[in-house]
Amino acid sequence: MQQDLRSVEVDAESVIRSITPALDPTRHKGQAGKIAVIGGCREYTGAPYFAAISTLKIGADLSHVFCTKDAAPIIKSYSPELIVHPVLEESYSVREEDKKTISRKVLAEVDKWMERFDCLVIGLGPGRDPYYCFIVHPSFT
Repeated sequence: MQQDLRSVEVDAESVIRSITPALDPTRHKGQAGKIAVIGGCREYTGAPYFAAISTLKIGADLSHVFCTKDAAPIIKSYSPELIVHPVLEESYSVREEDKKTISRKVLAEVDKWMERFDCLVIGLGPGRDPYYCFIVHPSFT
């Protein structure tokens, strides 16, 4: 049993080493990967934080988090290394008649950043707010 666990650890380490870019003094910020995480609300700030910070720990240069306005200061306080965009909205902060207009604005704000990223992680910590999920869902397409 102990030998099996050691074998799994060695295999995992070799996979991580093979996908982690080597540090190179001639590279500039962003050449080792730019990541976007879409998620996070007032109640759930940990999941997007850990997803974003983990990418930095394995070698990515830039990690952005697109979250709700309530989650942004909390996620920012976890680490100054993350670039946090407080652009998503939750139901309680939007009047019913404004939801479609605001949805378009939010999607436009997120969309203008998308071609800059090498990887996109969607849906961490969305909570149960149907409006929030409605906004995040179109970013899949």
